[in-house]
Amino acid sequence: VNDAANRGGALLVPAFAVGRTQELIWRLRELEEAGRIPRLPIYIDSPMATDATEIFCQHPEDHDIDMKLLMDEHRCPLCCKPYTFTRTPEESKGLNHIKGPLIIISASGMATAGRIVHHLKQRISDPRTTVLLVGFQAAGTRGRSLQHGAKSLRLHGQDVPVRAHVAT
Repeated sequence: VNDAANRGGALLVPAFAVGRTQELIWRLRELEEAGRIPRLPIYIDSPMATDATEIFCQHPEDHDIDMKLLMDEHRCPLCCKPYTFTRTPEESKGLNHIKGPLIIISASGMATAGRIVHHLKQRISDPRTTVLLVGFQAAGTRGRSLQHGAKSLRLHGQDVPVRAHVAT
């Protein structure tokens, strides 16, 4: 996160919509509050992740005591922090016009389909961009190709050069 912010680029995070996205939100806000990373705009670009996050927040009884206490104090990082959920394709496409450091968490976790493919196509050629792979990357997926140092990716029928930084 710090490297991406220092370069002034986007941090793209292909993430599974249920569980992993919510854990990322939790960890990012935890790091922000500890002063270990800067507070950046965070966009959750997945209708399924949006719905799942709302369900997580509606059921504090299903969380551990730390989460419940934060929710009781209206400090829950899933419910009470500023980040933006995008639902519509238009909102998702609008993220491509935002400059400067930002975080986009988008499905799918292995970068095989979904909105993350559009974000990769728009930003992976930019050396200021960082792609952070936060889950298992199966053989044959774009995520695994990135993990192993691919010089280009096939995105929407085009070979796009990879100039972005890739981290796991």
